[in-house]
Amino acid sequence: MSLSGALANATAALTTSQYQVSLSTTNVANASTDGYTTKTYSATSQTATLALSTGELSRVTDTYMQKSLITSSASAGYAETIDSYMTRYDTLLGDTSSDGDIASLTSALSTTLTTLASGTGDTDAAAVVSAAAELADGLRTLSSGIQDLRSDADAAIATTVDEINALLVDIDSLNDQIVAGQGDQTSLADSRDTALQALSALVSVTSYTDASGRLNIYAGGQMLVGTTVSTLSFTPSGSVSADSTYPTNLSGVSVNGRDVTSSLTGGELGALIDLRDEALPAEQAALDSLAATLISAINTAASTGAAAPPGTLTSTTAVTAATPLSLTGSLGVVQSTTAGVATAIDEIDLSSVTTVGELMDALNSLDGVSASIVDGKLTISSSSGGVTLDSSLALTADGETLSDWMGFNDVFSGSDASTIRVTAALSADPSLLAASSLDTSAAVGQSAVASGGTGGATALMAALTEDRSFAASGNLSARSRSLVDYATDVLSGAATTVSTAASTASSATALRDGYANSLSNATGVNLDEQTALVSLYQQQYEVSAQLMSAIQAMYDALISMVS
Repeated sequence: MSLSGALANATAALTTSQYQVSLSTTNVANASTDGYTTKTYSATSQTATLALSTGELSRVTDTYMQKSLITSSASAGYAETIDSYMTRYDTLLGDTSSDGDIASLTSALSTTLTTLASGTGDTDAAAVVSAAAELADGLRTLSSGIQDLRSDADAAIATTVDEINALLVDIDSLNDQIVAGQGDQTSLADSRDTALQALSALVSVTSYTDASGRLNIYAGGQMLVGTTVSTLSFTPSGSVSADSTYPTNLSGVSVNGRDVTSSLTGGELGALIDLRDEALPAEQAALDSLAATLISAINTAASTGAAAPPGTLTSTTAVTAATPLSLTGSLGVVQSTTAGVATAIDEIDLSSVTTVGELMDALNSLDGVSASIVDGKLTISSSSGGVTLDSSLALTADGETLSDWMGFNDVFSGSDASTIRVTAALSADPSLLAASSLDTSAAVGQSAVASGGTGGATALMAALTEDRSFAASGNLSARSRSLVDYATDVLSGAATTVSTAASTASSATALRDGYANSLSNATGVNLDEQTALVSLYQQQYEVSAQLMSAIQAMYDALISMVS
């Protein structure tokens, strides 16, 4: 080899060693930088001169581990988001140790009714009404909390969509630079991988890199990043109630005008959609099943009782004179003093009654009885002081008694967990509670409604404690349970949902972190290795420098000989 060739080789080796020292130093400096991969340089000989003067910069990658991390990030993002909302839901459920949960409140109402029905304790109607009000408040509060969580999820969808769109734009920009060969390709690829990992935590995606080096990304069956970028669109609803459902009055997520909500799975976005449209509505459905059955059962039981002292009856059902009635049987009407002593006992044949107006006419035809519609409610009073109905034989076409259909003596108003309340009349005057009952065998001058009677309280207690059928609702299967037990089932089911969310999140997070550590070990910077390489490259640099010095001496000697 000529001195010129040797000098060229030594110069190239010196330059290569210098670059490799710098590269290893850069690797060490970025050892703790998220997403940074180890960079390597492979020198290449130029055969014409045999000089090591060119090379290729590359990064350490692990395709399998990278894809596993992307998949597990989507699962962890989903599970962690579900868990965060279920943790908040757990707080709403109340603390069983303080008896503030719906199961304890239902049991407390049952206890007061049991004591009242026994006639031996000091529990009065006011205590029962208070317990009923606390239960209604608890159901409404929990229902409101569930809807607040859904509202928060709806708002969070908008925020997450914005974050996804920002990442899509970033990836598209990185794609353009990589395809065009601009800048440090390895650093650009690192940044693109980091953005893809962040994106996968927000929504489940699939991706591949084409021949040009462009990363193509799909989600929900739609291409989000290709030669162009397609962003997501979403309009938050502002407020969410128990009646709010997708797609009726809650917005979906769309891409290029196409609704892809149902196909967006995994990641934070998939979790938020499921929380808003599936998981939390399921909790609301079970709660509504409890509340609706409670309202119906307690009010039906109350319609068979009587208040002591008896007074005016006012329906909770809104009616007009033209409201149709399809009745069979007869209606017993007992007028009494406020002390419950019967002053008149009459019976109305209902076979010809077809409207509320005709029922009022029949009632007004009785001496001492006055029936009218006040503020949309049927009111029946007696000049004797009190009036009590026996509607056990007065049935609607659905088999419901007239008193039950009209809502006389109702304890609760509303139709579900978001609307349940103790009736305004009962809240204002707990003595209106139908804790007593009508003695249908009593004659005029005898006690028809006994003060301190427990017939109505017994019926109310039975309504809470007797088994009844519940259809499948939310996460609860169909079953036969008492209202007290069903309230426990609702609470237990919710607690199970919360616990499952926590354990699932823990497992998903551990899996993602495991893949992240494995990827980091495979592609990240090994400080010991890089330190050793720096030492090696420095030695190579010194050898190359010594070689160049020797060649220079040989040149000097040659020139001296020639001259």
